Amino acid sequence: MSRVEDGRSRLILFGLAAVFGLVWLIAPAMASAADTTWICKPGQSDDLCAGTIDGETTPPPGEEAHPLGYSRPKHAPVDCFYLYPTQSDQAGPNANLDKDPPIRRVVVQQARMFSTVCDVYAPMYRQVTLNGDQTSYNASVGTAYKSAKAAFRDYLKNYNDGRGFILLGHSQGSAHTARLIDELVDTNPKLRERFVGAIAPGANISVPIGKPVGGLFENVPACTKVGEFGCVIAYSTYKGEPPAVSEFSRLNLGYWIYPEPRPDAAKYEVMCTDPARLDGGDGGLLPLVDFDYLTGAPDEETAAPWRSQPDYYEVSCERKDGAHWLNISTTDLPGDTRLDLGALVASGSNYHVPEVNLAEGNLLTIAQLQTDGYEAAVAKLDSLRAELGKAKARSGKHRSKVAKLKEKKRRAGDPSRRHALRKRIKAVKRKIASDRREIRSLKKRIDRAEQRLR
Repeated sequence: MSRVEDGRSRLILFGLAAVFGLVWLIAPAMASAADTTWICKPGQSDDLCAGTIDGETTPPPGEEAHPLGYSRPKHAPVDCFYLYPTQSDQAGPNANLDKDPPIRRVVVQQARMFSTVCDVYAPMYRQVTLNGDQTSYNASVGTAYKSAKAAFRDYLKNYNDGRGFILLGHSQGSAHTARLIDELVDTNPKLRERFVGAIAPGANISVPIGKPVGGLFENVPACTKVGEFGCVIAYSTYKGEPPAVSEFSRLNLGYWIYPEPRPDAAKYEVMCTDPARLDGGDGGLLPLVDFDYLTGAPDEETAAPWRSQPDYYEVSCERKDGAHWLNISTTDLPGDTRLDLGALVASGSNYHVPEVNLAEGNLLTIAQLQTDGYEAAVAKLDSLRAELGKAKARSGKHRSKVAKLKEKKRRAGDPSRRHALRKRIKAVKRKIASDRREIRSLKKRIDRAEQRLR
């Protein structure tokens, strides 16, 4: 990982997998480039992300429910690589690769809906369990990251095929995602050209105070504009100001399972990007929850279990006393009797557990906007490269023509014939000069287009 400063600390990842299973923490798996176990992989017979995405809205007072309207593209233009949060309750410090119900539940809740944007690859990895130690970087954390990294390398080598990709995670999964960005993407221009973006809430990713880049990553920034790609969405959600001692939102204490020393909280802060504005909205969240997987993993799924709950929550990034967090509140519309889904699984004011699903509709829009922007940039780059190829071919033909005309001029005995050939040579040379200017211009435009992808 990256260039941060100072100390180290502790974390407390308490049993956030509670109550109504609106869970998105962290979970088990093992991954070696040779034998990755996938819980989601396109074409796999038990691809958990291929199940139903149908459902309906739970509207505010005075409005009628309507179908959600999500659909999967026939050919998704990009991939998503997802690492789930801490979910495993296995006895050891690191989970095996069993697809236990808590993991299946969180994968459906957090990752399945992204199949409306991308082909979802979700490996099982040997995550630190709820019984393991996540108070600081240690051998168990290293084992978890090593298996996640092996799975990502397997994906890049055997499945990516040069496509753009989005990295997804939450909590422990986000922390490993951040390390993957730092070690494999951030300093690799070629891989950054395919990096569409990352969605990694709940992992205390660091940035310089008030700046989008320069903390955990040297090149990859926090997202700051609607439609921006090649950037990171990350946040830690609280209802009101976080407590002075809190697991997330502060860098001087709380969650820190990176191998680097803890950064200087006088210079750095936790990244906060507002998903309810970066989707082009005005601060309102669009929760998405699969009620089949609310309390466990069912034997069979119903036809339309998904529910959204628009106009119930609003959020904004806030900073105070060293904390930088996504502040969540309810809209409290008159006559609104809908269930406060987030409060069911929040730990007091800490909304770490439900923070993915409470914003999932927004995150899907962001992922789609990033994909659209990335695809447009790639198409532009491909077009410029094609133009450059044609310009070079024209220049080659013109040079060949000059060579032939010079040979004809050398052999010509008639002075008027030589004069005419000389004029033709000059005319073609002017075309070569024009070709040269066009080629230089195209190379500059290609360089700018490549920089946009990096």
